[in-house]
Amino acid sequence: MDLNKYYEDLDRIKGKTIAIVYIFEGEDSPGFEHYHIWKSNVISRWMNAIQDLYCRPLILDVRTFVEKAINRSLPNIDFVLNLNCGSCNLSASALVPSTCSFMNIPCIPCDASTMLAGENKFISNLIAKAIEVQLPKDIDINDDSGIYRPLNFGSSFGVRRGYHKYKNDKGIYQEFISGYDITTPVVYNPISEELDVFPTVINVPQSDSIEWFFGENEKNSWQGFKELILPNISDTLKNKYIQLSKTFSINTFCRIDARIKCETKTELEIIMKNKLLPEQVYFIEINSMATVRANNSFDRSFFAIKNDSNFYDCVKVHKDNSGNHALNSFLLASAMISISKAKC
Repeated sequence: MDLNKYYEDLDRIKGKTIAIVYIFEGEDSPGFEHYHIWKSNVISRWMNAIQDLYCRPLILDVRTFVEKAINRSLPNIDFVLNLNCGSCNLSASALVPSTCSFMNIPCIPCDASTMLAGENKFISNLIAKAIEVQLPKDIDINDDSGIYRPLNFGSSFGVRRGYHKYKNDKGIYQEFISGYDITTPVVYNPISEELDVFPTVINVPQSDSIEWFFGENEKNSWQGFKELILPNISDTLKNKYIQLSKTFSINTFCRIDARIKCETKTELEIIMKNKLLPEQVYFIEINSMATVRANNSFDRSFFAIKNDSNFYDCVKVHKDNSGNHALNSFLLASAMISISKAKC
């Protein structure tokens, strides 16, 4: 692997202007209260990341960004970091990457088409099925054993056991997979110049119940469960995750959520001693706009990278270059390098 090339890539992205575009300021949209609780923490981490990379930040809310774009009053911007997600309907969430496309500004982590396809549960399920990723079965709404997921909201808004339509949003209703939630970040590796996977995180409730799932209340409180690192996933499952990400035209980073089917905690312990296989996993969703903040699953996964990981040398070079072993700056550098190479 050519580490010097990575140092050169990191040097080339220095001095870029990166606009952080966050949620509609002061809007009363679904989930806004949840977003408001942590948005300052999220923004501050990305600001630190921009500083680590010796770049210049520009902070705008969605309305200001769009109005300035339409009025042609934006300063020069090299990249937009889009934080407008999860807390409003998907159609409004896609406004930032759509505007970026119109202005010919690269948008991180993805463009509008990738966001719309990935964050819409119905479309993402169709795409996953097309490449033979295992899915929970669709079931009748009169069967109260299933789980309902709104099509167009993130942050687990409206996810419920039993059929429970979330306001006016359509949703998918599927069989509930007894077992445990897992999530796997898929990230561009700037040395291999390919997508690869971070360690998989498994969410285990304190009760060890196989009926527990990571829902809206758990995401708001971040309590009642622990996060463990799943030691190994099979190459077959890893390659399937990468194939899925590429199908959505993801070339920066995302997160894939799934369920491990288990009947007992003991069965989970056996799985964790071996490599996780595709037939043990049921796809739930792909997060093309994955939240990156302190102590969440993306963060846990990054700090679980060991010296046998394909990302180990990347992280080491990044730390040597920036002086900081930080997830946000690593992801931002990786995304900027990936987008820049794709444009060449």
